[in-house]
Amino acid sequence: MKNKIKKWFFKTCPKSGRIVGINKKNVVLKICFPLLGLAALVWFLIRVVPKPSRMEYPCQQVAAPIALSFVAFISSTLVGVGTWKRVRNLWNARRVTLGLSVLLIGVLASGTLYVMSVDNSLMGQVIRKQIDNGTDMGRFIPIDAPNTPMGVAKGIHPGRVAWAYDPKAAAWDGKHGLYSDADNNSQTRVNDMLEGVIIALTNQKTIDKAWDELFRLFNYKKGKGAVSYKKGEKIAIKVNLNDNGGSNIIDATPQSVYALLHQLIDIMQVPQNNITVYDAQRRGISAIYDYMQPLYPEVNYQNWGGFVPDVVHYSSEITDKGSMSLARAAYEADYMINMALMKRHSEPTDKWRDSAGQTGITSTGKNQFGSLEKVPPLHFSIRDWSSFRGMGTYNCIVDLMAHERIGGNTLVYIVDAMYVNPKHNGHAVRFKRAPFNNGWTSSFLASNDQVAIESVVLDFIYSELPLPANADNFLHEAANIGNPPSGIAYAGKKLVSLGVHEHWNNPEQRMYSRNLGTGKGIELYRVPLDENRAAIEYFYADGTTLHYKVSNADEVRLNNMKLDNTEGHLCVGVDKTTDYRLEAIKHDKVVATQRLVLRNLQPIITCQTKEMLLNGSATINEDGSVEFKGEKGSSNGFIAWKAEIPYTGKYYLDISYEGGNPVPSYLYANGKLISENIGYLATTGNKRGNFIFPIDLEKGVNELRLEHPGRRSNKLYTITIAKEIN
Repeated sequence: MKNKIKKWFFKTCPKSGRIVGINKKNVVLKICFPLLGLAALVWFLIRVVPKPSRMEYPCQQVAAPIALSFVAFISSTLVGVGTWKRVRNLWNARRVTLGLSVLLIGVLASGTLYVMSVDNSLMGQVIRKQIDNGTDMGRFIPIDAPNTPMGVAKGIHPGRVAWAYDPKAAAWDGKHGLYSDADNNSQTRVNDMLEGVIIALTNQKTIDKAWDELFRLFNYKKGKGAVSYKKGEKIAIKVNLNDNGGSNIIDATPQSVYALLHQLIDIMQVPQNNITVYDAQRRGISAIYDYMQPLYPEVNYQNWGGFVPDVVHYSSEITDKGSMSLARAAYEADYMINMALMKRHSEPTDKWRDSAGQTGITSTGKNQFGSLEKVPPLHFSIRDWSSFRGMGTYNCIVDLMAHERIGGNTLVYIVDAMYVNPKHNGHAVRFKRAPFNNGWTSSFLASNDQVAIESVVLDFIYSELPLPANADNFLHEAANIGNPPSGIAYAGKKLVSLGVHEHWNNPEQRMYSRNLGTGKGIELYRVPLDENRAAIEYFYADGTTLHYKVSNADEVRLNNMKLDNTEGHLCVGVDKTTDYRLEAIKHDKVVATQRLVLRNLQPIITCQTKEMLLNGSATINEDGSVEFKGEKGSSNGFIAWKAEIPYTGKYYLDISYEGGNPVPSYLYANGKLISENIGYLATTGNKRGNFIFPIDLEKGVNELRLEHPGRRSNKLYTITIAKEIN
């Protein structure tokens, strides 16, 4: 009876039952709406304006949507009446064109306000954001004591988070080049760390058997039986690319993604074209693509296949259709691998603005925002520091963690902690405490318990950097999803718990309850690694010169040829695309290997960008380059050209560029969109870079176009169409 009365008067969220507006379908309420709306507005102003924190009160949660509906309704009426009077006067004065313009604007404004009066969720978000503006985010202090686990531990080793640290893996000096450069990170050390954490999650001793055990257990829990990976099954790898992966704002490290692809493709024999590496909230994957594509050309890089609508349904608050749409790569995947970063999302401030960030940390939980079509409607629900929220409130990340196609479809959680990002768009910071000792974190984490790995990431960050208030609210909710502190009936409540949460004893010892033997919480397992083992510190090509450095090896071989030195460079003649293999030998055994592919691309046509058709924001510079220089973020422009191709087949575009704006472009060929991710790395010191992209072209004249959205780009000099010589 109580619910019937509530629904008679109000609009309610179908899942949480929370009041979100007034039921204007009720005839009596339609008549009384102006009085109710005015009363709600007066009550809201009297109570909330003097003290905004009262917005949390249940009575204000009811009054606010009614008051907002009333304001929108009155505004719609006034705008409509005013528009009609103005149009009538202009019509009588025979100013027809101006009158029609005023009518159009008035109808749009009045209609928008009316829609807001009917469904005020958009207006509510705007108002809440404005009230949050300028407020103090507070500082995080855990409400639960150290080593007091909550929830149910998951995994082969329940609650285990494996941690590998090698200080020599991340070798960037922080000044020269990009953190993602091949000579700034040891690929074989990264390989060893990822291999170590994956093995540590299982009962196996080799990486192939470890992955097989993970696949078998996953499929068993899915009801498929304890079966291994089968050829043809799709794997989606969700990485974090907040800055398009082309500058020193920290994104997924290319060497980390390579280590994962190496294990899946070369060891587990997963077909390349069954793997998608993506972040659907970003275009561009420059550093990863440049590093990986020659080695694994058939992998789908950022080609997530659009979005599938109406997949993700939230337990409270969020009704936006775009936020319910899931990247097709995730929707169709047989396995999801969540490869996140160790990142503080927001630096606490006492005068919050949207640019400060929304929540405490970005790791495997918030990483999945990049699997959705529309993210802004989710932001309010993760601002746990807000005066509207706090501990024991709904957080949409919990819904993503529990969703059958997202958290419920995740094979393993991996955290690329090579470099820690202090803010959602920040640069790497060094950690002061041991074992880092004012160095890069240079680490990997992995777990089958998402709550546990998020808890460990939070503890690591909190030990070095302050966090905004209530940063672990979502972990309390997730650990107790069946009976959460908020009382929300989460869609995944039948799961009872998504994993185990606790805080370590202190940031020096980093001991959890399973480490101490005092409870069934988290175990932080440190993978043993000898940093003085034989390793390839770098192996990369600059043109046709190979650069290499190997440490602690007895012998170094390149394509089975013994090299005289453990460090140096070699000039090679490349008359065809060639695969090079560098090996480190210790005690007559190959202990480290790294591949490198040098392509031989024979130019067919070279086009000067200044001679192309320029449109919109495309501008010619004095040096003959073309640059997109829009005045607004919504600016658009393109360059277009025609190329006559001798025969149908696969070619490569080689784009010569320079600059520090790695914003990607769209590529069209013969009217068809080929890619949204023609990306560029940032360059320094007037050094030019080359972006190489495979493309299928037809015999005869082909019409090509690079379209660039946004107000800035790198300088583009030439675009060469080339054929690979094998």
